[in-house]
Amino acid sequence: MMTKAEFISSFESFLRVKTIKLPPLLVTTIYSKGRKMFLSLLSREKPAVSYVPPEDETRILWGIKFNSCIFNAAGMFKHGEGYYTMAAQGAGAYLAGTSTGSFRRGNESKGVLHPFISYPFTGAASNWIGLPNDGHEELARRLARIDKVEGCPIGASISNSPETTDIKSLDEIIFGLNLFKSAQVDFIELNESCPNVPHQDSNGKTVYGLDFNLIERLEYISAKFIKKQNKNLPIIVKLSNDTEDNLIHPLLDILIELGFSGLNIGNTSTEYEHYKSKINPKDLDLFEYFTKNFGGGLSGRILKEKSFELTTAAAEYIRSKNLRNEFHIIRTGGVENIKDIRQSETAGISLNQWFTGYFENFARNGHELYKKLWERHE
Repeated sequence: MMTKAEFISSFESFLRVKTIKLPPLLVTTIYSKGRKMFLSLLSREKPAVSYVPPEDETRILWGIKFNSCIFNAAGMFKHGEGYYTMAAQGAGAYLAGTSTGSFRRGNESKGVLHPFISYPFTGAASNWIGLPNDGHEELARRLARIDKVEGCPIGASISNSPETTDIKSLDEIIFGLNLFKSAQVDFIELNESCPNVPHQDSNGKTVYGLDFNLIERLEYISAKFIKKQNKNLPIIVKLSNDTEDNLIHPLLDILIELGFSGLNIGNTSTEYEHYKSKINPKDLDLFEYFTKNFGGGLSGRILKEKSFELTTAAAEYIRSKNLRNEFHIIRTGGVENIKDIRQSETAGISLNQWFTGYFENFARNGHELYKKLWERHE
C-alpha cells in the first residue's frame, strides 16, 4: 500500500504534464508551495522495511563507511530533517543543509517564496530559493540528536553569509565548522556554488555564482580550522557545474595544499542560453518565463554531460598525483540511474549526489527507489 508521500509523488508525476498549460506564474506558485509541503511529508515517513544496499557497493572513504556511493544533495533537507527516512530507504549517506551563520528566509519575488519549477518533459528543474535555513547552531543541535544508522554517515553543508565579505563572515564559517564537529557529523561540505545569492566582486559589484574571495576564504579556513585539527574531519569544497575547465587543476592544487579532503563538482547552472537547446519544446515557455523572471539555477538531466566531464577531469588529475592523504571527487548534476553511477565509478569518481534524479526515481518507485536502483546492477 502506498504511503501519502508515495501517492502524492506518483500522482504529481502524472499531473505535471498537464499543469504546464496553465499560466507560468500560477504553475510556479503551485510547485513552490507544493514542493515544501511534499518534503515535509516525506521527511516524516519511514519505509515499513529498511533496505541495505548490496555489500559490494559499500565504500570506505576517509575511514567512514558509506553503504553505497550515492545519497541526497544539499538543499533537500535544509533543517536536519529526514535522516531516518533516507537511512531506511538505503541511502549511502545523508547530507543536511546548506546552513549559514544565522537565519535566512530565502528568496521571494512576485508573491512566491522560494520559487521552484519542474520541466517534466526534460527531466530538469529550476529554483531560485536562496539558502533559506535556521543557522548553524540550530542545524548542529538537530544533527547532534540523531542516533546514526551504520553505513549512513551524516554530512553538513555550510556556507558563509553571502552578503558579507569581511572577517565576520569568515568567522561565521569557523564557528559553524566547530559546531558541526562537536555535533559529531562525519563530513562537511563547504558550499561555494549557490547561484541564487549575491556576492561582491573585487570592485564592489554584485555578482552571482563563484565568489571572487574564494581563495582567501579557503586559506582562512585551512589556517583556522583544518590545520588545527587533531583528528581529521573531512572538508569537501563544492563548486558549480559552471566552473571553467581550465580552473579545475589549479583549484585542486590549492585544495590539496590547504588540506581539504575532496571536491564536489555539482549543484546547478545559470548558463541558460547554453542549456536552452536541451529543453524540450513543451517545457520551453516555462523555462523562458522562470529564467527571465526569477533566474536561479538549472538542475537535472541536462547537466549530466557537464558534471561528468568536470568530475572526470578532476578524478584523472587526482590519480596523477602521489597524495599522502585521501582526496575524493564527488559528482552532482544529472545523476539519475545505475548507468550514471557505473560511469562515475569507471572514471574514478568516489561518490554521487542526486536531487532531481532522486525525485524522478521516487515518483516511480517510492521508498524502494534505492532497492530498485541496485537491483538493476545484478
